[in-house]
Amino acid sequence: MKYRADIDGLRAIAVVSVVMFHLEVAGFSGGYVGVDIFFVISGFLITSIIKHKYENHTFKLSDFYFRRVRRLVPPLIATVAATLLGAALIMTPYDMVAVSRSAVAALFSVSNVVFYFESGYWDAASELKPLLHTWSLGVEEQFYLFWPALIVGLLSIRRYISFGASLALISLLGAALCVWFTSVDQSAAFFLLPFRVFQFAIGAWLIQLVSHLQAREKKTGFLIPFLVFWLGLLCIITSVFGFDETTIFPGWAALLPTIGAALILISGSSPSQRGVPTRALMQNPLSIWLGRVSYSMYLVHWPLIVLFRYQYGLEMTIADQLFLAMGTLLATGVLHYGIERYFYQRSSKETDINSSRTSDKRFIINIAGVAALLALIAASAWFGDGWAWREPNLTMSAEQIKKGREDRIKKYALACNIIDYPSGRACKGDAHRQVLILGDSHEVDAYNFLNAGYGESSDTRLLVSGIINDCYKSLKAPDFLVSSDKKCQQRIDALFSPELVKHLNVVIFATVRPASESNQVAISLLNQLKTMNPKIRFVVFGSYLILKRDCSYYIGKYGSPSACTREEHVKYFAARRRLLKIKNFPQVEPYYIDRVELLCRNRALENCLTRTTEGIPMFYDTNHNSLEFAEMSGKMYAKKHPTLLRDLAEH
Repeated sequence: MKYRADIDGLRAIAVVSVVMFHLEVAGFSGGYVGVDIFFVISGFLITSIIKHKYENHTFKLSDFYFRRVRRLVPPLIATVAATLLGAALIMTPYDMVAVSRSAVAALFSVSNVVFYFESGYWDAASELKPLLHTWSLGVEEQFYLFWPALIVGLLSIRRYISFGASLALISLLGAALCVWFTSVDQSAAFFLLPFRVFQFAIGAWLIQLVSHLQAREKKTGFLIPFLVFWLGLLCIITSVFGFDETTIFPGWAALLPTIGAALILISGSSPSQRGVPTRALMQNPLSIWLGRVSYSMYLVHWPLIVLFRYQYGLEMTIADQLFLAMGTLLATGVLHYGIERYFYQRSSKETDINSSRTSDKRFIINIAGVAALLALIAASAWFGDGWAWREPNLTMSAEQIKKGREDRIKKYALACNIIDYPSGRACKGDAHRQVLILGDSHEVDAYNFLNAGYGESSDTRLLVSGIINDCYKSLKAPDFLVSSDKKCQQRIDALFSPELVKHLNVVIFATVRPASESNQVAISLLNQLKTMNPKIRFVVFGSYLILKRDCSYYIGKYGSPSACTREEHVKYFAARRRLLKIKNFPQVEPYYIDRVELLCRNRALENCLTRTTEGIPMFYDTNHNSLEFAEMSGKMYAKKHPTLLRDLAEH
């Protein structure tokens, strides 16, 4: 396959989109689709190489994997090693455990699976995972495990089944699977290979389509490829600047950048499409250079951003963005020219590597040994409490922090969930008062708080919604009773079940910032509950503190939970109730559980409680109460308001 400069131009668009997105440059809210563009390019190039060699009787599976190892592994090892070193210098043992786990996963090409089980792509913790971006390498490397054999198999039977038709079928079925499963488990559809295969397959299918179009080149002329290019570019631009964290992705949305990349590849395959407009955009020296270094740039940019933000704070100024952009360019040059090109070189005429290096099979043994050694080093931090020896005065171990976070949800997980109402084990038995807790992740705090203060009452049942806010962006206006996510639809149906609503006496609204505009969907649901049962009383579970960094980080750095309430460490403090600013709330004056008044003498930040009497900190993360702190707070409140739930239910 001959070298195509326009593909490097497309790579440049992809990598710049991703870097700008991660630098939080205004407008690039959908820059994450650059990864989808890379997937299409990979499918196109890899399949082209395999098909060309197969037809010339030169394809060997061992050679293919040898080239892939040379291409991908040395720069990855260097990136993982540098990231581990940087993390060891600045990260707490708890965070070091997570980085080390992801390092091992990246070296074994399963980081996408690890990150899928850890969390969603958009949660706050993702901003401090320096190897999160290796999920896409995991997908690509897993793709390489089966794709060559599949292509060879399809080529060997093409006299019976059309090669192009087979790839088209795989593309269609894969796209349908992705769209469907996004509504079942969005994180799985994002991170896992089966739901991304269609993008590689579409790239592969283009080979047959391009061959067909080239045969008709004289009939199509210059205009059609020219229009195809601009249509493809429009699809990518719309994705990069139009998508954001609220976009349900991948799903249907992933088709737009995928099709855009495919159209540009089709256009660039036309000999007539080498005119000035596209050549200036896709084949200028800067675009070609960015395309050539795109792999190295993709590897280095995210660890630099994360480690910088870990040390200096999550919010980036324009100066920070410029500094990180320059650092990315410098690190890209070091990795590309110092590592990537040493082991893998493309000539100006073809995509194959330098043939003088292909016979050195000792390279595989050497690189496997280096990767194994690095994995062992990372594993020693993973299973060794994050190398706690780095901080001899550490007040909390990584294991203590992990246990504290896990303990927070243990009792909540055993509560009566609306999905199980009324037949679930925790939902059985007679209870005169039914109290539902609904909200975001602070629903857990509210349950632990109320369960400690009022849970012993035999005539009161606390029900939980299962953190309904996970479903907000999948709900469809105007009534928000229909969701594109099947699990969310099941939860919404359970929430508005007449059997449940008619028995509800009190609904507790628990969210990190009750007056935030982002709560309007939840408030719409509350209004509908009020319409179905006008007797429901509503309670707002008041906010408390939001920190800029995990409280455990400040405890480790300063040695005491009191450091968590220093003004320079606090992002938000609910010093005032501000209830009247909650728009469209079901009641003008709902009852308000004021945790600031309870826990902060004179409502002053410096007087807020930060630990239990046993020394357990209020938070392990930035804003969620530890189990012990929530229970202590609930008991304190119950002493002041012993008949709260009874009074509300009977009002």
